[in-house]
Amino acid sequence: MTFRRPNPVFSDEYRAIREVVVEARRKAGLTQRDLARTLGRTASHIGRIEAGQRRIDTLELYRIAMSVGLDPSDLFGRICQRIETSIAESDRER
Repeated sequence: MTFRRPNPVFSDEYRAIREVVVEARRKAGLTQRDLARTLGRTASHIGRIEAGQRRIDTLELYRIAMSVGLDPSDLFGRICQRIETSIAESDRER
């Protein structure tokens, strides 16, 4: 029997990343198509990220932050806060 690890894209941590990225994009007044254009990607690429079907690498996260007008460390800080909140909520439920 082969053990398959769960896909990390569906983890609570990746959900937190996606939520923060979507919020930042919307707050910047950008559509998926607008963001895709600034990144040199397709709208479906951004849609797959936001739907949890594709991971974001570090460089892509940096470029997303710059495209939505945020300092990359600020965007990452928001992600860290969201993950910490998610972990704390999960711990309370146990």
